[in-house]
Amino acid sequence: MNAVNSRKDRLNRWKYFFPFQLLLLHFKKNHLLLFIWTLLFAIASGVVAKNFGVPQQFLIPEYRGASGFISFAIVGFSVGGFITGFNLYTYIMHGYRFPLIATLSRPFQKFSLNNFLLPALFLITYTWCSARFQLEKELIPPVKVCLNILSFFIGLTAFQGLSYLYFKYTNKDAKHFGQGRKRNGSNQTKEEKESENPAPWWKFVIKVRKWHVETYMSSWKKISLAREGHHYSKEVLEKVFTQNHINASRFEVVLVISFLLVGSLRSFELFIIPAAASAMLLFTMIIMLISALHSWLKGWTFTLFVVILVVLNFFYTDLRWIRLENHASGLNYDTYKAPYDLASLSPDSTLYNKDVASSLEILERWKKQISNGANDSLQKPKLVIINCSGGGTRSAYWTMKSLAYADSIMNGRLLDHTVLMTGASGGMFGAAFIRELRLRKAYGEDVNIYNPTYAETMAQDLLNPIILSIASNDWFIRYQKSHDGDYTYTKDRAFAFEEQLERNTGSIFNRRLRDYAQPEKDAIVPMLILSPTIVNDGRRLIISSQPVSYLTQAYHMNGNKLALPEDVEFSRLFEKQDAGNLKYASALRMNATFPYILPIATLPSDPPIELMDAGIRDNFGLKTTLQYLFTFKDWINENTSGVIILQIRDLPKNKNLSDDSRTLFGNFSAPVGSIYGNMTKTHDYNHEQMLRYELAWFEKNIQLVTFELAQEKESVISLSWHLTKAEKNHIRNATSDLYFKEEFNRLQAIFNSR
Repeated sequence: MNAVNSRKDRLNRWKYFFPFQLLLLHFKKNHLLLFIWTLLFAIASGVVAKNFGVPQQFLIPEYRGASGFISFAIVGFSVGGFITGFNLYTYIMHGYRFPLIATLSRPFQKFSLNNFLLPALFLITYTWCSARFQLEKELIPPVKVCLNILSFFIGLTAFQGLSYLYFKYTNKDAKHFGQGRKRNGSNQTKEEKESENPAPWWKFVIKVRKWHVETYMSSWKKISLAREGHHYSKEVLEKVFTQNHINASRFEVVLVISFLLVGSLRSFELFIIPAAASAMLLFTMIIMLISALHSWLKGWTFTLFVVILVVLNFFYTDLRWIRLENHASGLNYDTYKAPYDLASLSPDSTLYNKDVASSLEILERWKKQISNGANDSLQKPKLVIINCSGGGTRSAYWTMKSLAYADSIMNGRLLDHTVLMTGASGGMFGAAFIRELRLRKAYGEDVNIYNPTYAETMAQDLLNPIILSIASNDWFIRYQKSHDGDYTYTKDRAFAFEEQLERNTGSIFNRRLRDYAQPEKDAIVPMLILSPTIVNDGRRLIISSQPVSYLTQAYHMNGNKLALPEDVEFSRLFEKQDAGNLKYASALRMNATFPYILPIATLPSDPPIELMDAGIRDNFGLKTTLQYLFTFKDWINENTSGVIILQIRDLPKNKNLSDDSRTLFGNFSAPVGSIYGNMTKTHDYNHEQMLRYELAWFEKNIQLVTFELAQEKESVISLSWHLTKAEKNHIRNATSDLYFKEEFNRLQAIFNSR
C-alpha cells in the first residue's frame, strides 16, 4: 500500500509539475498567445509567407546594410522583450489561479522560470532553423554562424537581465506582508500602503478554480515541493498579487514608451532596427495592452473591444482625426478638391490633338538624335519600349542590373533607342534610377551608369523602416509631421519608405514630376509613365511629366456615347492641386503600393480617390505601351524599321502547373488563392491576345524580347522590399543564365536587322 501511494505521489508530482500546469493553462485559456507563438514557430520554420521573405527577416536579420553580431543581438533583445511580455501577460491574467506564487520569494521570477516551456521550444526551433539557413542558403562559415547565434542569445539575456533586476528589487512575497497580521500607522511599509485597499479585480479570486501544483522549479538546477498557502490570510495573498501587478504595470508602461520613442527616432539610421525586431516589438505591445485592459475590465474586455469597433465603424466617416490617410508629398491638400466625375475624366478633342502633336515633336527629336540627321530609309531606327514587371526589390535590382548590362554591351544603343518606359511596382524603381543616371550624365556629371555600385543600390533594404513604423506608431499614434515647402504632411510608413529610398540612393529621386518635363521633351531621356490603380473604381491613373490625354481617350463606336474612360490623367485632374510639384519618390511609391505593407495613398479629389499598385491592372505596362503604339502607329510605320518591346520580368513566363494535392484548408482557400496567385498569368494571357490584334493593323514588326529572372522552385526569390545575401547573389549572376543570353543575343540580332 505504501509502495502504491509512493508511486502515486511520484506521478502526481510530475502531473502537477508547475511548468506542465502552465503549459496546460495556455492551451485552455491563452488562445491569443498560442496563436502568436504558433505564428512565430511557422515563420521561423519557413512555413508561413516564405515567398514574401518573412522568415528570412528572422533567420538572417539585417541592420544598417549588414547581417552580423549587432543585427542578431538586436533581434535577440526584442525576443527577450517578447518573452518578458509573455510572462507578464500570463502572470497578470492567470497568476491568481496559482496561490503558490504568493508564497515564493521573488514571485514573478519564479513564475517566469516555470513558464519556460513555450519560449524554450521556440528558441530551440529558431536556433536550428537560423543556423541551417545561414549555412545552406547564405553559405556563411560555421564559426560566424555560431557567433551570430551567440550574439542573439547575448541580446536576449541582456533584456532578461534588466527585467530580473527590476522585479528583484520591487516585487515582494507573502513573508514581507506578514502572515495575516496587519500592521498599521508608522509601521506600515510603502508597499503595504499601496496595497492597503486591494484592487477590485482581485475580489473574484475566491470564486475561481485553483490550479493544483505539487512541484515547481525553484532554480534551473532544482525542483522543489510546493508549499501550501493556507496559513497566509486571504488579505496577505491579495496584497502580494496587487503589489506585483502594480510593478508589472509600471514595467509595461516603460516598455511601451520606449517602443514609441524608438519609432519617433526612425529618421535616424541608427534607430532603424531589423524588421524582425520591429515585429517582435509589435507583438509585445499587443499582448501588454491587452493584459493592461484586462486588468481593469476582466471579462468585459472582448465585449468592449467589439463595441468600440462597431462605434468607430459607424462614425468613421465623421471622425477625421482617426482616419489615417496617407498623402502624396508635393500635392496641395488645403485648396479645393478636384472634381472626380465623368465630365472631368473625358478629354476633349482639342486637348487630344494638342498632346498628340507635342509627343510627335518628341519622336521627331528622338529620330533626329538617333539618325544624326540622315534621311536614308535604310537607316530608319528601331523604336524600343521598356516594360518592367512588379516584384519589390528583386524586380528593382533585376531591372537595373539587366538594363545596365545590356546597354553596356550594346554601347549605349539600347537606351538611346528607348522612347518609353512603363510598368509596375519595383521594376519602375530600377527603370527610373537608370534613367536619372543617364540624365545626369547628359548634363555633364561624371557618372558611369554601368558601375555595378549603382545596381547594388537597388538591392539595399527598404523594409526595416516600414516595419518599424508599423510596430511603433503608424497604426497607433501619428504625431510627427513632415514639411515640403508650404505643405505639411503626417509621417507614416510611406514617409519612412521614401526617406530610406533617398538615403539608399543618395537622394537621387529627390525631384519633382515637372523636373523631367523638359528633358523628356528634348528627347534626352525616354518618357516614363506610371499607372497606379484607383481603388474606388478600378481605373488607372496615368502619371507622366508630359501631357498624355491620348492615353485616356475613350473610343466611341457607332456613335455610342456611353463608352467609359478607363484611364485618368493625373496632371490635368490635379492641375490646380500643384500636380507638377509631386515628389517623384512619392509617385514611384504610389505605383508600388502593396496592400498593408505600404498605405493606400489618398489624393485631393471629390470624392477622394485612393491608389494601389499598378500591378493590379497591368503588371508589365503593356496596356500603356499598346495605347501609345496605336496613337502613333502612322508615324512609327513611316519613320522606324520596327518596334521592340523589351519586357523585364521577375518571374518565369512559362511555368509548370503546381501539384494539385491540397490540404483541407487549401481546398477552402483555393477559389480565391488560385485566382490571386495566377493574376500575373492572367495578365500574360490578355497581353498575348492584345499583341495578336496589334500585329493585325501594324505595318512594322513588333518584336517582344523578354529579360526573365530565372528562378528555381526550391529557391524562389522573395517578393519583398528586402533581399538576403543569397538572393542578391542569384540576381547578380542572372545575366549569365542561358535563357537571358539567348534573349539578349536575339535583341542584338533584331537591332542589326533592317
